[in-house]
Amino acid sequence: MTRSTPPRPLDIEAEFPELADHRAVCTRLHPRPGVPKPGESSVGGPLLWPMDELWPVCRKPHPRSRGRRIEDVHEQRRVLAQAWLPGDAGPTDEERGVLRSLGREHRVPGVDDTDPIPLLPLAQL
Repeated sequence: MTRSTPPRPLDIEAEFPELADHRAVCTRLHPRPGVPKPGESSVGGPLLWPMDELWPVCRKPHPRSRGRRIEDVHEQRRVLAQAWLPGDAGPTDEERGVLRSLGREHRVPGVDDTDPIPLLPLAQL
């Protein structure tokens, strides 16, 4: 299925002509889950990292005793992507219940506010 950006709801330059001088060509990214190969870019992972280099961590003191599991984040994205396929009207009541449970934070016992925690990767180009 090919996805594209829908038509703009209004002509912004007609509403604000003074913006026309600031117009520029740009590329809008529409990242999709996938399995990138070593020579491909990745947004949101998985990322390649040298085996002999330590993963970057956060060492600043701030509350670390709770958070969301990455598996829950991935499942939430999968449920939402399925719920918003063309022809679907969004999440069902059952899916909303699943999404609520996936959105809750989990406590991690024994984690101190100054313990190093891995940084979350965003993009690899």
